[in-house]
Amino acid sequence: MKRYPLNAPGPFYVVDGACIICMMPEHCAPTRMGFHDVLDDAGKIHCFFKKQPSNPEETEQAIRAVNASCCDALRYDGNDPEVINQLPPRLCDQLPDGKQP
Repeated sequence: MKRYPLNAPGPFYVVDGACIICMMPEHCAPTRMGFHDVLDDAGKIHCFFKKQPSNPEETEQAIRAVNASCCDALRYDGNDPEVINQLPPRLCDQLPDGKQP
């Protein structure tokens, strides 16, 4: 999956072009999510992960944001089984034991 370019580096990300501006992820994790509300160079208005989690509470916020996305625009590309177990497999780029979703 191609990541939206404004995502902070790390395992949580928003797929480029997939945001439908529902604002639900931003509501669930306002300190993790950003919203580019002016047209970018590609003519898009888009959400993104402005900051990756750095503690368990922030990780829970990021998980809530991924689960809240109504169009599966948010994804997880990490390998932490505790995070993966809280997300639908279709939203994880990696699954335990190296399996692919």
